[in-house]
Amino acid sequence: MYLTPEHQILFQSLNVALWPKAESDSKLKEADDINPEILFHLALSQGVMALALDGLKLDLKSLDKELWLRWNMSVQKVENRRARQCAVLKELVTIFRSHGIELMVLKGIGAGMLYPRPDHRECGDIDIFLMGDYEKGNAIMRAMGIEVEIKSGKHSNFFFKGVPIENHKTFLNVNGSDIDRNLDRELCRILKEQGTDTIMLDDVLVRIPTPDFQAVFLTRHAIVHFLASGLVCRYICDLALFFTSMGERINVPRFVKVMKNEGQYLLLCSFLSIGGKYLRMPHIDYHDTSLDFQKVEELTEKVLDEAFNNSYRSINREDRLKMWVVKRKIIGIKQYALSKWKYDSVNRGLFRSELFYRLAQNLHISNWY
Repeated sequence: MYLTPEHQILFQSLNVALWPKAESDSKLKEADDINPEILFHLALSQGVMALALDGLKLDLKSLDKELWLRWNMSVQKVENRRARQCAVLKELVTIFRSHGIELMVLKGIGAGMLYPRPDHRECGDIDIFLMGDYEKGNAIMRAMGIEVEIKSGKHSNFFFKGVPIENHKTFLNVNGSDIDRNLDRELCRILKEQGTDTIMLDDVLVRIPTPDFQAVFLTRHAIVHFLASGLVCRYICDLALFFTSMGERINVPRFVKVMKNEGQYLLLCSFLSIGGKYLRMPHIDYHDTSLDFQKVEELTEKVLDEAFNNSYRSINREDRLKMWVVKRKIIGIKQYALSKWKYDSVNRGLFRSELFYRLAQNLHISNWY
């Protein structure tokens, strides 16, 4: 796809932010021909506003004082949000541990630990897994006077000190597709056989998944978002850092086999291709001689174009929720129809099966408010 000057400088700034110790092979693009306001909103829409500013610090003259202050204030909000999330996560770990329950945090804060600046990896809620004590965990929260909502079979939702929490019963949406059911079984197998890794948040030990688990989970998470609403640069950054940092600890032959069996491998390769071409991600060889590299290249360009020119995100979430529900559903149907090529990149029959599932979901009364 054609990259505007703003696209180019965004990628260049992310390169600097993600790989600060790497030798820069080129100076940051001169910013005389960019619109700083467009650059700011581009970074914001791609979920990398704080990261982008880290890289732009080598080229401060590109931003006027007013935008520089506004951007820094926005980054401060990202930092404050993560600080609140870390404090809440530590408290939840302590509360559940006092009841004999171990908590494992999925993606989010754990994935952020791979970043040069963990507090600059943006995230919304905290996803937790209570090692089989899902119902007991919900009961503990209710006993504390916290409202727990259950809108799906995958997880419950509650707010703890203002921070949204997803308590997972299953890792993936096993009621949605055979792909998620099969991958969820794989995740359960890995957890049973390998247990967990750990990180330290100050003086609190927090469990996180092992690299084999993360490889499957992060890949599927990115693909689900790609299919549903489109990919953003933050997911590419997550994958690039994870596979670069943890690649040697992954059982690559099994991982590739699982991803190929479930139709996920080609999309993953296109995501990593974006990381390699535009984020200077080191080359990863998965020893797959059967891969159609021309097909990967074509898909990579389509994925990248869709990431930056996604009509789904042209209407922000707040405005979408304020719409008359029928109008919102019609827009959703139109967007889904335009996404057929994405589902076909996984499995030629997936679009039709997902259509029936989505229709069933949308006809449920809870989705008409």
